[in-house]
Amino acid sequence: MKRLYILLLSLVSVAGLSAQVADDPVLLTVNGKKILRSEFEYAFNKNRGNVSDSAMTAEEYLQMYIDFKLKVAEAEALRFDTLESFKAEYAKDRAQLAESYLTDPGYVDREAHKIYARDSATIGKDGFVKVTHLFFPAKQKDDAATVKMSAARADSAYAMLCAGSSFEEVADFFAIPRQVIMPFEIIRGQAYKEFEDVVYMLADGEYSKPFESPAGFHVAKRLASRPFGKFEEYRPAIIKILERENIYLQARMKKGFDLAEEFGGNMTPQEALAREDSLLESKYPEFGNLMREYYDGLLFFEVSASEVWNKVAADEAGIEKFFNKNRKKYQFTSPRYRGAVIHANSQENLDMMKRMLAGKHANDYKAVIEENLPKDSARVVRVEIGMFTMGDNAWVDKLAFNQDKETEYRQGYGFVDIIGQVIAAPETYKDVKGAVQNDYQKYLEDKWVKELRRKYKVKVDKKVLKTVNNHN
Repeated sequence: MKRLYILLLSLVSVAGLSAQVADDPVLLTVNGKKILRSEFEYAFNKNRGNVSDSAMTAEEYLQMYIDFKLKVAEAEALRFDTLESFKAEYAKDRAQLAESYLTDPGYVDREAHKIYARDSATIGKDGFVKVTHLFFPAKQKDDAATVKMSAARADSAYAMLCAGSSFEEVADFFAIPRQVIMPFEIIRGQAYKEFEDVVYMLADGEYSKPFESPAGFHVAKRLASRPFGKFEEYRPAIIKILERENIYLQARMKKGFDLAEEFGGNMTPQEALAREDSLLESKYPEFGNLMREYYDGLLFFEVSASEVWNKVAADEAGIEKFFNKNRKKYQFTSPRYRGAVIHANSQENLDMMKRMLAGKHANDYKAVIEENLPKDSARVVRVEIGMFTMGDNAWVDKLAFNQDKETEYRQGYGFVDIIGQVIAAPETYKDVKGAVQNDYQKYLEDKWVKELRRKYKVKVDKKVLKTVNNHN
């Protein structure tokens, strides 16, 4: 989850966002840390494009932004930024994001186009041809009788084709394995010249007279042909070939040589790349914004997980208390059936299962079954456990909600009954667990933010706020 969140946070396009300019006043101070107008504009413009309400004002977004920065301040106060795990993850992901700045951006495509141009010159004239053939081996070292026999068999095969037999029928007659006549595609230079000269002269659907190659005798059939396509069609395959040749390392070294020249020619490519890497945040404002956001995002995730998210997952007593205090909020719009639908292969097994679950709470059914039934019990009984609304399960509709519905027995399970009860309102938080957990998490977050606002000083320059996206 963290990786997905951070990648989404960091990979959003930054095109068109405000770059930091010389006149870049402080808009906001959180716990003594100054936040420039350009930094706020970056976050505001990007995130406004990611929410449904694109009309959100800077003033409205500012409160969300302050809450975010307060959580980052708390993470730093708790020294999450000093953890080796945090530093390693940040360094690793910075290296990945910096890579596009440390490679020649056009190098890979230029090399791909070179390969395409070379192959286009080789293949373009004649294109690709799909063929099949009847093959009768006759190597040059074979004796004259063997060669003569193969030639005679090829002539006979051709005569059978002319008489109306199919390639498959002729292959079977001469016991030629089916894999030999499987269609294959060739280009110039891939097969014997004698073979290519014949098949490229055929029309699609036409078969040849018997002919000889260094491997033996053939009767070939041209099935189809296609021209050499456009670069875009072959680019993925070409890139894969280039990747095996370490093309991205080559692109990085090309950038290193260019940078070394740019820096005065007194550095090795590796030294020039290292220097450029150290300058990325200051040299490219979009990268600086991206890495600051990524840094803050990692801290935000870690502190939120520690202070809220993990606590929600583990605090059953707190959730139960929250549910009981707000019970009226969690009402069903229609009755629910909480229990189980039992499918058995006999009345005896059905009754056995009902006795086993009798008197138990539906939330405990699964544990009871796992504790008391052998693993292979599914051969004689199957149980569906859950909270059902009308329409979820035909057997529940019929047996619990008294609906006149057609129901079907599972194959091999001709006995069905239910055990549980219809409830008009949630009895425990587990009946509406998802909604309660979400509300409890929001309650904890709101409480936490209030504590942070009391703990850390926040100062907003309202005059500067009025100039957001309006200072040209």
